[in-house]
Amino acid sequence: MSLKKCSIIFDRPHAVYYSGETITGTVNLTLDKNKLCNALMINLLGMAHCSWSETEGTGDDEKTVTYTGNEQYFTTSNNLMAEQHMQTGTSDLIAGDHKFNFTIILPSALPSSYEGYYGYVRYTAKITLKRSFKMDLCYKTIFTVVSHIDLNGMPTLKLPILNETQKNFYFFCVKKGTLYMTVQIPFSGFVSGQYMPVTCNLKNDSKVKIECVKAGLIKTIVYTATHPLTKTKTETWKVARRESDGVGRGEEKTVDLTLHVPVLPPSSFKTSSVIKVKYELIITAVVSGMHSNLKSITPIIIGTIPIHSNYQTYIEQPTSSYDPSAPPAYNEMMPPSYEEAAVDKRMKESHEEWDHSNEFSPRYPVYNFDVEKKKEI
Repeated sequence: MSLKKCSIIFDRPHAVYYSGETITGTVNLTLDKNKLCNALMINLLGMAHCSWSETEGTGDDEKTVTYTGNEQYFTTSNNLMAEQHMQTGTSDLIAGDHKFNFTIILPSALPSSYEGYYGYVRYTAKITLKRSFKMDLCYKTIFTVVSHIDLNGMPTLKLPILNETQKNFYFFCVKKGTLYMTVQIPFSGFVSGQYMPVTCNLKNDSKVKIECVKAGLIKTIVYTATHPLTKTKTETWKVARRESDGVGRGEEKTVDLTLHVPVLPPSSFKTSSVIKVKYELIITAVVSGMHSNLKSITPIIIGTIPIHSNYQTYIEQPTSSYDPSAPPAYNEMMPPSYEEAAVDKRMKESHEEWDHSNEFSPRYPVYNFDVEKKKEI
């Protein structure tokens, strides 16, 4: 093979971009010998895919059905040798090293990259060296796109949340008391790296002991297939958790269940119909004996810009330096870092032309909040 080496170098260290931004970079080629070619194409593709199989029917009618869903968000192709062809009338490449620059603008409404077991939202850059009467030579790599979600643009997320729930206890249809639980959080929009202040008040007006109270931030992934018919598959993961002592019979207490938000993909809105990501805060009072537990559920939005009123929790001081890889930043805050999220499970694939595709994990913006608070929880 005469394509000795090929690489795509993006203008950012981890190749993380927000929808609507401009991607610039360089394609580096090394050839063993002179090569006659028609074009050197760079193609960017954004798409979502999901797939899973289910066994349906019984006995002789049992069969395995594979459900799939696909959605394309954008595709663009440019001939990197077009200028050379116009100037010299040829697209031939001589042996040695070659460098080609490219600039491509991303569409303004794209879902965030995601890698899961049953599917993905993925953005790829592919180089194709087109040759007459011979197999094209290809190279492909993956980059991250993040959907920009400014939590300040959603006023309802700034409002304090107070959820009150209760549970009556019965013994042979005779009421034996009531458990009251009140959960409070100051707002319902957060970013990765932030602390979620959770306060839970338990009033146990019963003779049943409450063993403990648990807090969990739950990530739910909903995959939607459209072939051979529309069907969904759901995965749930507890991405943050905390536990506190319960409350005895006839007692009342208030517990702190503050959670640290790990590296997470932003919540999904209407940009993808194949894969949706959503979050919930679930507080569970674990009840002793044969009684069922009491739960409080609050929807949570994970964004990319934190609510203004929370900037004082940063430990970093403002800086005048500009980081082009950061989202639109305010003077009160440091730009985020971009870190890999833990991949829950990964769809198994095999692509020889890919650059370590099975090792790729998207990166998401993470803010550096008070590390002392992190030690406490």
